[in-house]
Amino acid sequence: MSEEATISSTHAFGDIEEEAIRLLAKFKISLRDAGEGYIAFSSYEKMTSRRENQASRYSVSLPRKSFPDLRDQLLSGVSPHTTSRGIVAPAAGYVEMVLQSSRIPGAPYKLSRATTSPEMTCRHIEDGARIPTLRRDDHLHTDLHIAGSGTTCVEISPSSPACYALTTYGTYAPKERDRWGSFGLTVKVYLESDKPDRLEKTAGQIVSSLLYELDVRNGIRFHTDRWLAERGNRSVLSRRAATSVIRFPEISIKPELATLFGFAASATENPPLAFLTYYQILEHNLASAVKRRALNKMAKELSDPLFNRSSRDDLLRIFMISERSTHMPEATQLRTLIDECVRPEALAEFFATGDQLSHFGNKGPIVGVETVNPSNPKVPLASQVADRVYGIRNRIVHAKDDPRYGEAPPLLPEGPEADALWPDILLARLLATEVILDGHAGT
Repeated sequence: MSEEATISSTHAFGDIEEEAIRLLAKFKISLRDAGEGYIAFSSYEKMTSRRENQASRYSVSLPRKSFPDLRDQLLSGVSPHTTSRGIVAPAAGYVEMVLQSSRIPGAPYKLSRATTSPEMTCRHIEDGARIPTLRRDDHLHTDLHIAGSGTTCVEISPSSPACYALTTYGTYAPKERDRWGSFGLTVKVYLESDKPDRLEKTAGQIVSSLLYELDVRNGIRFHTDRWLAERGNRSVLSRRAATSVIRFPEISIKPELATLFGFAASATENPPLAFLTYYQILEHNLASAVKRRALNKMAKELSDPLFNRSSRDDLLRIFMISERSTHMPEATQLRTLIDECVRPEALAEFFATGDQLSHFGNKGPIVGVETVNPSNPKVPLASQVADRVYGIRNRIVHAKDDPRYGEAPPLLPEGPEADALWPDILLARLLATEVILDGHAGT
């Protein structure tokens, strides 16, 4: 007898519940458990991609009284949002996205005390056509329906049953009485029915503006979230350790560099910031690497038996070495740093492991920057790496609204490129460790 049959014999399902269960199965969400007041399902696959073998132990529970609304939502043609944790209902004309509060405390409390203009009204309120939400009788709920122009409205309220079923992490072996809490908050944008991509684009613009004004006008900070499956593997910075033996430190590192290195490793929620922080370690050492190369060149010139201290040309050569090092562009300084401080074998080993070539090649996910090809006979690998790292740095730092930058727009904290940035972050991390090691070895 199947698991579903065993559950059904103990807690018989009504026709509406059975239909909702079948509709959830289309999203590969399977029945897990049932009780007198709840039915539990597996988490949606985009929410379990980082749990690996633990995913089967988590479940999402819904109150049985919500199943008529869940069934109706699923029948209306709900589908997962392309990038954000949320759903799109083209036929019904709405988009719903999960809201996350910032790390600054107090945002949910401030929002619960906020109000909308009493003069505001719309057909959703008058006709009772609002999206159904999940509520507990013993909880206070934020419920803000903000009327807009025409048929476009925005609402901040508890999650709808369908959105909750698709966007929740799930809980690990919960007790029945703890199977659900406040169900979280979502932002719902009511629009005219349209194609999913247009709905997502329009709703995204409205939500971005709403969250900006909530921050600036109301001092309330929230943000939308992305599917776990869409994010890059943020655990890569915690790779398998080389050894389990802890020693008294043998590498002397400046406190400011140690602070930057530690912060970069912790900035997993903002990949561009993690990259930029590792780059700051490189930037900190640019001048010393350029100076070291210039001094080596000058020392070589001065040691040349043919060098003539009375020759204007010989003295001018010394002067030009110093002049070029003083006015060297940052991109050239970075090439110098990597060439001087990073061991070639360390770079070769990095690009020889994993599926690195597809990420750093012509078809890689990061556009508008140099590619890296270890087999390129014309450009040294160190120079290719320097040019790519500097190009990504510019895309993060230079948010210029200029047609000249159309092919390489700003690399924002959230988005597909940010999610795909982790191999480049690992590369920047490697360069930072090599530069720190070189500085220690040179002391």
